[in-house]
Amino acid sequence: MKKVCLLCERTSPDNNLFCQEAFCPAEMSPYILDYGEWLGDIEITRSVSTLRSSAIYEAQHNGQKVLLKIAHPGPEHTERLKREALLLKKFANDKVPERSLPRLLPPYAKATIDTDPYGKAMLKGQLLYYCLFEHFDGAPLRNILIKTPQLWIYHIGWLMLSLASTVALLQNKGFMHCGLSPPGVLVRFEEGSAEPQLLLADLGIVSDGQNLATNWYAEAVLPAYTAPELLEKPPQANYATDVYGIGLILHELLVGQPVFPFKLSNDNDIYAAVRKNQRVRMDRFEDVEEMATLAVKAISPAPGDRQQNAAALAAALLPVFGTTPSAKRESWLQPRTVLILIAALLVTAFVITMVIFVVQALAKTAA
Repeated sequence: MKKVCLLCERTSPDNNLFCQEAFCPAEMSPYILDYGEWLGDIEITRSVSTLRSSAIYEAQHNGQKVLLKIAHPGPEHTERLKREALLLKKFANDKVPERSLPRLLPPYAKATIDTDPYGKAMLKGQLLYYCLFEHFDGAPLRNILIKTPQLWIYHIGWLMLSLASTVALLQNKGFMHCGLSPPGVLVRFEEGSAEPQLLLADLGIVSDGQNLATNWYAEAVLPAYTAPELLEKPPQANYATDVYGIGLILHELLVGQPVFPFKLSNDNDIYAAVRKNQRVRMDRFEDVEEMATLAVKAISPAPGDRQQNAAALAAALLPVFGTTPSAKRESWLQPRTVLILIAALLVTAFVITMVIFVVQALAKTAA
């Protein structure tokens, strides 16, 4: 177990975290669990992604591999996780067949998501709130981009179609994300499938427009991915705010590096760059003109100049790439299928033999 500063990412194996940022409340820095540690009856397998509001782990619960999401200390982080759990419960109850959203699991051995969509457990004297999700064996998009900065263009297109369609589901329920960023998106490349699989592992601020002023807090969102209108006082947002987030990720995938080419000294410097619309320029048009044009439009400083919502952006991407490919089918029959076919053939042969025997017997009787 170690403490981590969410601002400069400095870590400490004990409680003595001295952050280099003067304005960092180091005493509120979250604990990040290591392999083999426990939260209640949940055993940590590995850390997957550390976000500004929570941490995501791979874990074991009742002999089942799961994803565990723990809110960082603080009432705002806790309330954000509760809103996320309640919205995911609504999707589960509505039987929405969307594989790109987390699927809630009961947090306790004898519970249901209807009664307990999220759980609570004590750790180091702190009451922590958490959610359990069905397992998804993926890596944060940020990690994938560090390893492979320039993804294949069709992988970029299919990932963006999936992300835009998933955010459109949230918007269809009347909710806005307001915090899309690569660390909150998990991706895996499955063998036998051309299409990369995506999980939107974090639902951001999880707010409708009416309660945005109450639910919004800047500490939950990476500064570089904060839309300009959210920096106003009071913060402003509509569905085009999430288009900005999707557009930033698309911009980053196309240029092959983070939206800011250098590490700014603190959050306020990054906010200043966001207000001035300063980021890595989109110079890649020759081979991806249609996608680059969509990305530039999506990250326009004025919300009215963007695509109006995530569904509109998905509709604009679809003609460029078409529908995502289905999984590749095996060219050889599986052993079980072969056995079933053999059994069927044997039964058919037996029935035919019996019919011939009966017909011959009846013919002899008639003669």
